[in-house]
Amino acid sequence: MVDAALQEKAAWIVRKLHEVGKRQQAQTPLAIRWSDGMELPYLGRTIMLRLDRRQPRSAGPVWDAAGETLWLPFGTDATPAQLQRATQRWMQEQALVLFNQRLAHFAPQLGVRWSSLLLSNARTRWGSAKADGTVRLHWRLLQFRPGVIDYVVVHELSHLRVMNHSPAFWDTVQSVLPDYAALRRELKQER
Repeated sequence: MVDAALQEKAAWIVRKLHEVGKRQQAQTPLAIRWSDGMELPYLGRTIMLRLDRRQPRSAGPVWDAAGETLWLPFGTDATPAQLQRATQRWMQEQALVLFNQRLAHFAPQLGVRWSSLLLSNARTRWGSAKADGTVRLHWRLLQFRPGVIDYVVVHELSHLRVMNHSPAFWDTVQSVLPDYAALRRELKQER
């Protein structure tokens, strides 16, 4: 009986295992050489990481007025680990601000209430939502353009109305983001 069920679902199982493997591989950060002048994806474009030894370390990273450079308060003796920690901490701070804004923007449109936002570092998910209103969003979503971030936010908020991926769920997403399918494809392609 079990063998028959496995045989019947074999193609589906293989396809799902392949999809999970691709997602995990894509979300595994590439070996980044953290150094002065490196480029990072940020909100769908590229920003440059620069070192500025004139700034006290307590000042933290400084985002330039043109929005093209993130200045880190380190000299050339900074270790890659220091640069990575400082940059990720800055990005997580930015993620909290942006994600809170987007949740506040879309929740009323969907007629839902979220209770808390938590940042995630999950290996296989960009977001999740619990019935108690807790929304988790992966801080690395900041690498995508704002429209794609909005798709993930709306997707998770829609789960506060429909806790599955039924047609009713996708109708809920579409009620706020009519072009959600294209945004979803873009997110999957970038993984």
